[in-house]
Amino acid sequence: MIRKFFDSSNFGLTTIVGAVMIILVISIGVSFFNAIYNSQLESRKEFLNKQTELASRGIEFELNRFKEESRTFLAYLETAELDEKKVENDLTIATRRTFTAFPRLVDSLWVDLKDSVLVYTLTSRNDFIRRSVKEFPQKSSGEQLLVEGKSGYRVLYSFDFLQFAKEYSANFYQTPGGSKYLFWNSTLWDIGASSSEKIKTISGPQTDPIWRDIQVGLKGFYPVSWTDDSRKVEGILAQYPFTYIDNGTFASLVFTAPVESLTSGIYSTYFYLFIAMVFLLIGTIGFFIISIKSSLEVSRTKEENLREVSELFDQQNLLLKELRGFVFFHDYRGMIQRVSDEVEEVLGHPKESYLEAFKEGGKHPVANAVKEEIKLAIQENREFVDMEYDVIKSNGEKIRVRIFEKLIYDESGRFNGGMGICTDISEQYKSRIAIIESENRLRTLINNLPDVIFIYDNEGKVLDFQIQGRENLLEPVKFTLGKKLEDFVPHDQGTEVKAAFLRARNTGKIQAVDAVWKDGPEGLRHYEIRFFPLDQHQMISISKDITSQKIWEKGLVEAMNSADQASRAKSEFLANMSHEIRTPMNGLLGIIDLLESTNLNKIQKQYVDIIKNSGNSLLSIIKDILDYSKIESGRIEIQYEVFNPVEEVRDQVKILLGIAKKKGIKLDLSFGMESEILVEGDKGKINQVLLNLIGNALKFTSEKGRVHVSLKTESVDQNLFSLLYRIEDNGIGISEEHIKQLSDPFFQVESSSTRSYQGTGLGLAIAKKLIELLGGEMTVQSQPGKGSVFSFSVLVKKADGNSPKNKIQELTWKDIKEMGTEFPLRILLAEDNELNLQLMTLMFQQLGFEFEIARNGKEAYDKVQAKKFDVVLMDVQMPIMNGLEATIEIRKLPNQEDLVIIGLSANVFEEDQKKALEIGMDDYLTKPIRLTVLADKLESYFRKVRGKESD
Repeated sequence: MIRKFFDSSNFGLTTIVGAVMIILVISIGVSFFNAIYNSQLESRKEFLNKQTELASRGIEFELNRFKEESRTFLAYLETAELDEKKVENDLTIATRRTFTAFPRLVDSLWVDLKDSVLVYTLTSRNDFIRRSVKEFPQKSSGEQLLVEGKSGYRVLYSFDFLQFAKEYSANFYQTPGGSKYLFWNSTLWDIGASSSEKIKTISGPQTDPIWRDIQVGLKGFYPVSWTDDSRKVEGILAQYPFTYIDNGTFASLVFTAPVESLTSGIYSTYFYLFIAMVFLLIGTIGFFIISIKSSLEVSRTKEENLREVSELFDQQNLLLKELRGFVFFHDYRGMIQRVSDEVEEVLGHPKESYLEAFKEGGKHPVANAVKEEIKLAIQENREFVDMEYDVIKSNGEKIRVRIFEKLIYDESGRFNGGMGICTDISEQYKSRIAIIESENRLRTLINNLPDVIFIYDNEGKVLDFQIQGRENLLEPVKFTLGKKLEDFVPHDQGTEVKAAFLRARNTGKIQAVDAVWKDGPEGLRHYEIRFFPLDQHQMISISKDITSQKIWEKGLVEAMNSADQASRAKSEFLANMSHEIRTPMNGLLGIIDLLESTNLNKIQKQYVDIIKNSGNSLLSIIKDILDYSKIESGRIEIQYEVFNPVEEVRDQVKILLGIAKKKGIKLDLSFGMESEILVEGDKGKINQVLLNLIGNALKFTSEKGRVHVSLKTESVDQNLFSLLYRIEDNGIGISEEHIKQLSDPFFQVESSSTRSYQGTGLGLAIAKKLIELLGGEMTVQSQPGKGSVFSFSVLVKKADGNSPKNKIQELTWKDIKEMGTEFPLRILLAEDNELNLQLMTLMFQQLGFEFEIARNGKEAYDKVQAKKFDVVLMDVQMPIMNGLEATIEIRKLPNQEDLVIIGLSANVFEEDQKKALEIGMDDYLTKPIRLTVLADKLESYFRKVRGKESD
């Protein structure tokens, strides 16, 4: 027979066991719920208590800081030497700092300056207003703080304490349904964002101990009840008292919360737990999970709150450490009762030494001075003491300390003791002393400046002025105070001076302007006036008497004009001399060129060479003098063109190679660069310097000697090169004392009448000037008997890859004569000098060209108008109509745009050539005219003229 698993006895036992288990589970659940309930309730009560304490202590700390700041502000009034400027600026800044440091607490501030009363107000829109009143108000309510100084200064603060407490306490958590109140002046004030007035229904025996504890300054935590819409509400009340400003009474923050808000959520949790335990065992597990989770949340909230409280206290301690201070308490005899541990760090002495110094009979000078100051304050019935002393630390370091103390009196006015804070203000003291010394230095500097200093407002009104010996001022300057700038500046200069003033005001930068005052019968006085802002509200000007400077400048200008006039006269003289010398030289050298082409015997050839060399030497001397004159007068110009520096230096060496071979000198060349480059610069002037320096090296090097020329480049940036030339010889050398004068004009190392080497002494002077114009420099190294090294550099630009065009191959004289016969050029020669006419006639005959003659510019104009010519050789200086005037008129004729006009002149200045080209000439030849040069020009223009005709 099979036994039944569930019989009646097992079922009953199971029921009993199940019921017992359910009862046990329910009992455990109820007990656990009670534990959770009590834990949460106590935790929330503790949190409410801590919130109240933290808010109260914060308000008390801010009030104490406000009282200390008020004493600091009063001390500033008593120590600062306040004049009108400082009252307007420094005092306003200090007052605004007080309002900024205590927002929403101070709303008005009266300052009694003994001779005036100022009131400062900060409106709700944050507008800061300053105004003067006739009388200093009397302290009339508990919302005012009066601070009085020794020397008669008084400060009255008016503040909205309720609003400040409300905004400060808003930073602290408020329990749902709870309230925040301030017990002050025996009245309970509502300061909560969502507080209920129904708490004021608390009365009777339950509130008596609360108000009694508040009045004696004891904190407390109480169960209370009140009526809410005819419903009695049970709750808790936490209060924490604090000292209020200066009346010796206590105020207190009061936080309340209904118990039901503290336990909200717990009953709902219990309900779901009970249902779960009855119907499902898993509900028990769920309850435990929920309970544990709720407990963890409460613990975490508590820890966070405690951490916030701890951080706030740490911040307060950190603030005290940052102030480098310590707190102390003493009794009515002056003996220190307690002192914080920071005393040793601040003063450098053990705490025991500090306590010993303030005992009766102590001999420490600073401690005794503090005691005397406190005794004096007690006699004067003062509530605060603020003093500064120098203290020597144990290591010998001297520091400055500030002691701020609150004196405590009982109800009958007897002194009970004091509490205060001592801070190390050495850095602030040093800064304060430094500012005072800086102001003294600045004041001394201003008092000793020889210039006139004016201070204005932003509208240009004179506020003050400073000058040495005010009794020596000009009469008009004495009466400038209170006037505007344009009222006392000379009227014809007022607009310009005021414009400089406004520019300085708007830009914040120094603006200078010159002004002239008439100084009675003595004449004019010139001043340089410099304007610049002093601050946001004031401007300053420094006026310097530059009358002597103007007189000197005028003399300098007159001297410069005289020098320019002398320079122009010299240039005109050189130009005239050049013209007068070159005119006969034209005939001399031209005839020599023609004479060389005739059949000469050996002796005649020698005579011709002597005459030719003498003429060339004379022409070279004239050229050097004119070149130096042009450089000295600044008339020389830089002509930029693209060239290959390697090819150019090779060409210059080739030109002088014949002289080197004649003397048996080895002339070689080297390059310190990887490849040839194209540059842009003044090729002609560089070649002129090279020819001069290489020629000098060959001249002063004996036979069988050596001259070496080298070139290398150095990159300055991406587009700029420096060409570095070096000419080295083993010639006679130069002594050290002569090197310094080597580049002086007309200087020659060997200047005796029997010197071996001829020359003008201008070559190196011209070379040095040209090198400097090209952006380089020249250096010389030499030793007598060993040779010399001349080095120079010039700046050039990097050119593109296009190489300079190759020159057209020149024709031989035979080719030119054949062209003149087969294709004759129609040439007109305009020349008035008989010698030049004879010479040019012989040259044209030698070259095979036919030509016509005009003896002045008017005749040349008539011939061109009557007959067609290919080329006109136009002398510049002619009677009736000169060559320039004739060219202008010819260019006005129709169908003469292809006519080639070549100017002929003994004037070699660049401006003369430039002017000729500008008015319409195609080319310009300077006298003396050489046969080969004339042939090259005619050959070149022959090709152009015939090329146009063939087109």
